[in-house]
Amino acid sequence: LAIQALGENCGIKSVSLVHPSMLELKDFEQAQGPVLLLTSKDDPELNEEFAVVKAKPFGQLSYQERYNDRIHGFCGARGDFTDPEVVRDVNRVIQLTAGFFRESLK
Repeated sequence: LAIQALGENCGIKSVSLVHPSMLELKDFEQAQGPVLLLTSKDDPELNEEFAVVKAKPFGQLSYQERYNDRIHGFCGARGDFTDPEVVRDVNRVIQLTAGFFRESLK
């Protein structure tokens, strides 16, 4: 998982987690850089876990957003790209991710 690499001092400076799965509190505790957390209605909310990252020195660069109308995988193979609202949200995720890396990798 990307967030685990963020805690391993292997050169990863920040991570974007789009409709993630299999995350644990320890992943957030060990994170050594900003995290972009974008969850769907099928994913755990992870608010308490994300608060751990927000409390770290780089926390102001971390951001969380939830898509309560979207299924897990909506930005990938499971996304219904014939639905304009899904396309709108996918485009938002792309913009958020690009902006996040632009700021977190300065």
